[in-house]
Amino acid sequence: MLFLLCYDVFMLYVIYYIYIKKIVSGWDLSRPLINKFERRRQMDKEQIRQTALQMKTREDLLTLLNRIKRDEMEELGYADKFHPFTIRHMNYYCNPKNAFHRYRQFKIKKKSGGFRQITAPRNRSYMFLLNCLNEILKAVYTPSQYAMGFTEGRSVVTNACKHKGANYVFNIDLKDFFPSIEQPRVWKRLQLRPFNFQVPVASAIAGLCCMRETREMADGTKKDYYVLPQGAPTSPIITNMICDKLDHRLGGLAHRFGLNYTRYADDITFSSMHNVFHENSDFRKELLRIIGDQGFVLNEKKTRLQKRGSRQEVTGIIISDKLNVSQKYVRDIRNILYMWEKYGYTVAYAKFFPRYKEEKGHVKKGNPDLVNVIDGKLMYLKMVKGEDDSVYQRLYAKFQSLVAQMRNPKKTNDKHITYVETMPLLDFEKKIGSSVEIVIPPKEEKNSEGEMSQSGKGRFAYYLLAGTKQLISISKYLSETEIKAKDKLAISQCRDGKGKEFMLIHRINIVTVPPPKPVDIDELNNELDSLLNS
Repeated sequence: MLFLLCYDVFMLYVIYYIYIKKIVSGWDLSRPLINKFERRRQMDKEQIRQTALQMKTREDLLTLLNRIKRDEMEELGYADKFHPFTIRHMNYYCNPKNAFHRYRQFKIKKKSGGFRQITAPRNRSYMFLLNCLNEILKAVYTPSQYAMGFTEGRSVVTNACKHKGANYVFNIDLKDFFPSIEQPRVWKRLQLRPFNFQVPVASAIAGLCCMRETREMADGTKKDYYVLPQGAPTSPIITNMICDKLDHRLGGLAHRFGLNYTRYADDITFSSMHNVFHENSDFRKELLRIIGDQGFVLNEKKTRLQKRGSRQEVTGIIISDKLNVSQKYVRDIRNILYMWEKYGYTVAYAKFFPRYKEEKGHVKKGNPDLVNVIDGKLMYLKMVKGEDDSVYQRLYAKFQSLVAQMRNPKKTNDKHITYVETMPLLDFEKKIGSSVEIVIPPKEEKNSEGEMSQSGKGRFAYYLLAGTKQLISISKYLSETEIKAKDKLAISQCRDGKGKEFMLIHRINIVTVPPPKPVDIDELNNELDSLLNS
């Protein structure tokens, strides 16, 4: 549940990119455009399915992978940079023993405490290969009606809706879900309906999608297993494939006892108006037997029964008579918008970044765009609570107002650089609580007067935010003497013509945007700390 199918992320990114362009540039995103886009995908999907079902050899698989790669690159406008996968390339990645160049591992925090180990493709080439392979699997296979995760047209909201209004909600979790699925099981599943792949094709796909994992046994010896990695773009759909029989049997169990049943990856939920979930009940005994028969283990620590009248939650969404998000989720959005409105974008970003880095920094590289992050949170709020919800409407209206101020044409120069916010450099240092360091490489040439050349090439500045260097550009028109006088400098939060954020140090007397109102630093810090800790 912690990650989406990479292709789904890609498709969302394309649509989201258009959506952001609407915000930044005032584009009109019409519904017919989305419908046309979806129809094209459906046509491509059917063509991929028909070709995939005729594959007999690894060479057939390679041909289809290259066709998908070419189409994707053409869609992105990079047709001239297309380089096909080779059979040598594919054979190398088909061997799970080639561990180093296939996957990298990192840990992320769990909400319940501790860490979860994620194994993700190490390089772009392998990631692209798995993305293309994922398209083949998605074209051929449709998950069961009970699978809510990693499936087109279904989501955490769809999952939660199935249990809305129930008196009893029973949640269980499968232990070590992804690594409990081994390569031979994947290989065999690919030879069954609806795939019916020949052995060479099934072997290649299973090899591409699995990894070697060395485990220490009870007697102290070590043994290699070949399993699904948690973090590969193909893993989620394969888990749905493997769980077809589990879903069928648990769906039958739910029908027998008059329950609702859904599964989102390893998160299984039953609900009903009556209680059959007592420990050692017939239902619980049969549930354990079916899970064990299907090669999985129940995570007893995450088993919970939620009764009506108490907080009932399914895949992170609160369910009662209507779906809702947590109060903290709404409060976080409201607080960051409040900071932005009262203290400016720069201060809001400085307070937002440390928490973002702690929660997402190990997954997402580079600096986040605060506008995109807030917009994404609001889109999720809309998905859960609905477009007509008053809380969503108020927050969205405030966000739109702040974005409109940000893209004010009066703040944009003839080079399409928008000066979102400008303040004296010394004030900036006080507000963020960090010193800006200027870096001038020794190789820089100086003129006869001891000043740098006008180009200013190689110069930059930075400050530390949550232990991470935030780079700042320096105006090429500043001399070395001017750079050393911080009281004569200003700093601007900028966006280029493509909407990309950057910061720029320049002379203080250059008019860019109206200066922010004076702020009492102690008052600011006290208020922001209380907001962030609320």
